[in-house]
Amino acid sequence: MYSKNGCVEDAYHVFKNMGMKDIVSWNTMIGRYGMHGNGVAALHLLRDMCHVGIQPNLSQEFGITLTMEQFACVVDFLARAGQLEDVVQFINSMPIKPDKSICGAVLAACQAHQNINIRNLAAEHLFCLESKNPGNYVTLSNIYAKAGRWSDEVTVRKLMESRGLIKPSGYSWVDNEN
Repeated sequence: MYSKNGCVEDAYHVFKNMGMKDIVSWNTMIGRYGMHGNGVAALHLLRDMCHVGIQPNLSQEFGITLTMEQFACVVDFLARAGQLEDVVQFINSMPIKPDKSICGAVLAACQAHQNINIRNLAAEHLFCLESKNPGNYVTLSNIYAKAGRWSDEVTVRKLMESRGLIKPSGYSWVDNEN
């Protein structure tokens, strides 16, 4: 509960003080560190888990099939680290097709790391998986704009417009009473 709300250190405090930790509690804590961008802590916990004699069930090496969420964690780790070529190799080696969370992580990483080459792979998959999501088009358009590829940026905006997609404006609500 704590980690789902972004309070990973509070979650770790509860985890650390648990009398009996099972594979679910270990996996939850490791996964949450990973989902919140702390891969180093996740790897340390994985090592600690093995040290106390609990075998990980996160890889095919141990005879189980990975879930889409586990694949997405690996992709997110690599993408945040800027290892986009490794991301492509990993995705191509997956026994299942990537879902929108995986493609979205790759597209966001392409924007963050200004990788024009790999963005096509992610964008094409996202446009197939979520053809009505204007956020994907805006992200791709922004990647082109930041790279100075204005004709490509205009093409994406026109494609978005031809499909009748409008990205709603963001807004914030500030209440200074009570």
